[in-house]
Amino acid sequence: MRVQTGIWNADKTISNYSLAAGGELERYVTLQITFPKPFNTKPEIQFSITRYDSDANINTRYDAKIVSSYKGGFTLEIKTWGGTKINLIGGTWMAIGE
Repeated sequence: MRVQTGIWNADKTISNYSLAAGGELERYVTLQITFPKPFNTKPEIQFSITRYDSDANINTRYDAKIVSSYKGGFTLEIKTWGGTKINLIGGTWMAIGE
């Protein structure tokens, strides 16, 4: 068994970052996370949100999920809607596998 950890961040420095734009429609950002060393089998992955900055005058709405995973990494999707403006969001991840 092997464990790898890391951090992830999404903000206006990412091209096509739309979470800060506002508006009622759903907006997404997708992050590709690459493990420092690939696993031999697809690992179990957990992630957390530890950083969040949004417009204080609008309700906070977001959804974060892993949309795909493989031996070498995973894809994380962050979504917002209903006027929420997310200036930045970030956190940590942990992968456990062989």
